[in-house]
Amino acid sequence: MTANLVPHDSDVKAIKAHNPCGALLTRTLPSYSGSYSVGARDVEFPVETRLIGSFALADPIKGTRVGFELNTVLYTLFYPCKPAHDQASKVMWFPKLAQTVAGFLRMAHITNWFYNSIARFFAGIAIRGTTFPAFKDAPLLRAPENQPWPVIVFSHGVGCSRLMYSAFCGEMASRGYVVAAVEHRDGSSPWSIITFPDGTTKEMEFMRYTDVNMRLAEIDGVIETLKLITGSIKIRDNHGGIMEDFRGKDWEGSLDTDRVILAGHSLGGTAVISAGADPRFKPRAVIATDPAMQRLDPWEGTIHCPVLSVNSEEFTDSDDFDRLLDAVPTFKGGSTVFSIPGSTHPSFSDVFLILPGLINRKTGLTCSPLKVLSNTIIACETFLEGTLQYVVDQCKVVSGRQSRPFSDDRGPMWVQGDVVNKQDDEDQDRKLMGDVSVELAQDGPQVF
Repeated sequence: MTANLVPHDSDVKAIKAHNPCGALLTRTLPSYSGSYSVGARDVEFPVETRLIGSFALADPIKGTRVGFELNTVLYTLFYPCKPAHDQASKVMWFPKLAQTVAGFLRMAHITNWFYNSIARFFAGIAIRGTTFPAFKDAPLLRAPENQPWPVIVFSHGVGCSRLMYSAFCGEMASRGYVVAAVEHRDGSSPWSIITFPDGTTKEMEFMRYTDVNMRLAEIDGVIETLKLITGSIKIRDNHGGIMEDFRGKDWEGSLDTDRVILAGHSLGGTAVISAGADPRFKPRAVIATDPAMQRLDPWEGTIHCPVLSVNSEEFTDSDDFDRLLDAVPTFKGGSTVFSIPGSTHPSFSDVFLILPGLINRKTGLTCSPLKVLSNTIIACETFLEGTLQYVVDQCKVVSGRQSRPFSDDRGPMWVQGDVVNKQDDEDQDRKLMGDVSVELAQDGPQVF
């Protein structure tokens, strides 16, 4: 067996090797390996204002209030596109670099002016001008046979933002998915700005307190606005608060918003697992990487759709991993739990694709960041296609929590053998793909 998964056909493609210098020289993240060009568009949509949470939060305008106030939902759409022949495939990774770096420094409690200046300088060297290879605001490509594109709503982790998982989102878009990467305003992002319908703005800074319920409300709002977008309504993008047609008929009836896939990393993984058990959502599937399960402790939910969890080596030796395995029996639609040797918790984001390999290794990452991305993408794609058994067959079968270090990038992914393919009787005859329940072959293990 090799350390990286081998794609089983031409439709599942491996991702090229990581540049030892990261993106420091090229100033761009790796090209996407799927069949489609990828478009990217920011959308901010006003929703019904509501307060969520039960803690005191000071507002400079309204005074002290209770909880988070949900005013708008902001997300970036990654989607198969039809770019103009002369359009460049470059979108700025951090369009507001100064504010974002300041947010990271607040998160790290760096208040000393000297260290603050040094951190800003080196962060600017590492990040400034970095782009990801998407076509900004390009027209949506019509899906084959005029079927709606499947939709993934992605929830980021603490300390991240909607663009810090552009490699994952772009790869899935290049494989025929429309991905809505949410910008959470629950205090978990380093910096965000809310644009109101009248064009006024308010900054949202990082806070130690976060609320999963706020994330669920935002995910719900994103799904509702996607339903509006497919009706070709007029909405406001987040550049100046103007009202404009959302690409006319390009988006009308183009998204499968009734069977949305929920995906997330860390606290985002927590949110999508929670949403999977929430009757508001009824997702087609849930994908969670390193989910922070302590936020759901004690877990009392039940999920009836298939669940995939791809985890880092670091996470696999944690109490949260134990909590995840304890929750697996409540995943009634079937579940599969993988671990990627040599990986660390942040390696599901774009960060290690940008930094040089030497710095990555100093942080504890012993495998290529593109191994993490490639294995995660292949696992997700085969999971959603109903062919995950191909991936399982290449994995080393283990049981329970594993003590670090269990690999130095010398082996394949690991799979929890005592939970893979487990389903309730009522769900055994269902396959993930397709609208009609079908009987699965009875010879050999089943994917879900």
